[in-house]
Amino acid sequence: MCTTPDAPLYPQFVIGLIDTAEAEVLVSLSDIRTYTGNGATAGLLQALASAAGRGVEVRVLAETRETGPGPEQRAARTYLEQRGVIVRWDAPDVTLHTKFLVIDRRWVVVGSTHWTMSALTRSVQLDLAIEAEELGDAFGRFFDLLWEGHLRAVPHLAPLPWPRPAVVPLLDPPQGGLHAQAIPDMLRTATESIHALIYRLAYYPAYADSPSNRIVDELCRAAARGIEVQVLLESGEDFADLARDNRLVAAYLAACGVAVRFDEPGTTLHTKFLLIDRCDVLITSANWSYFSLVHNVEAGVAVLGIPDLGRPLGAWFDTLWDQARTLR
Repeated sequence: MCTTPDAPLYPQFVIGLIDTAEAEVLVSLSDIRTYTGNGATAGLLQALASAAGRGVEVRVLAETRETGPGPEQRAARTYLEQRGVIVRWDAPDVTLHTKFLVIDRRWVVVGSTHWTMSALTRSVQLDLAIEAEELGDAFGRFFDLLWEGHLRAVPHLAPLPWPRPAVVPLLDPPQGGLHAQAIPDMLRTATESIHALIYRLAYYPAYADSPSNRIVDELCRAAARGIEVQVLLESGEDFADLARDNRLVAAYLAACGVAVRFDEPGTTLHTKFLLIDRCDVLITSANWSYFSLVHNVEAGVAVLGIPDLGRPLGAWFDTLWDQARTLR
């Protein structure tokens, strides 16, 4: 689902999918809110409430920071609990940055969209919906671990080469390291092109071995071996630290021969998307920064060897790229 402010595909699709649930809906979100006078999230929350009302087990796990949930987040929890949905906050010392749903352990929706007004109406988002029992089971078991607070699991990712075609879940507890391994591995496989849409990409000159530095270095190596590398970043006009980080890494990448652009002001590029050779795709909740890759709880999926998915996503990337601003 390629969602933009002009084409908000996510709510309509997800509401329809929740309406098909027969036994269970699991939701893990970095942010969930409701607003007075209804709002962008109203239909999604109503769909969860309707599912619970017809006997479906609905569980929602949401992020809460050390300062606790805000009023719109508390209001969302109250609304859902009053209608039979079971809601928990995650531990305040853990950053739950996931954005995924599991329907009947058969359907998975995963990507960058959380349930807020800005995410649903003012952002560019990318999420993937897959119907596959094995994937649904993997995401369901990951949700169960998060629900019970079992965050010491140590996941493992098979070394390259991975089978093709393949769907590879990247389900990262804190210190899990799957994204930190998979992203450089995927970059090294590129033979023609690399395209990335990233909300936050951080480079730390003082910390050479940071996982995000290794990603940046692989992008530079790919450009040096003649691969077409294009990186589109959020300009960060609303957040000074985000703008600073992205401009620093943009200058570094440009010096290495990587083509870099920023999205236009007024829209938030919130995607976390990688496309290799217009064939291999990564869609995830994880930004490419130290904290995201090391300390957060993140969830994503790599889909390998499926050009029927890569080609339309490549065309979407090209459209956003043509609308973007070059470095100044």
